Amino acid sequence: MNVHQLAPDEPLSPELVLVFSPELRAQVLARLGAPVWPTAPRRAVETPAPEVGEAFAPSLGGLLVARVGQLALVFVLVTTLVLAMSLVAHAMR
Repeated sequence: MNVHQLAPDEPLSPELVLVFSPELRAQVLARLGAPVWPTAPRRAVETPAPEVGEAFAPSLGGLLVARVGQLALVFVLVTTLVLAMSLVAHAMR
């Protein structure tokens, strides 16, 4: 098989290209153009105007408080689990 036997619009799968010899693979890849990525159709999205008292994004302080709360909860749960396992190990001795 050579490059001229391939139709110009024939899709080349990766498996097919891997079967080619290095020289033939280089010729086929040279014939290929730049990849054409499909573009999604644009659509207009109307967003309502925010109310006067409505916040645009959560504040940094609120995010920080939430994260510290999560970390504190994980700490308490892990500490409780370790203490419970310690009590069970001590009782088994």
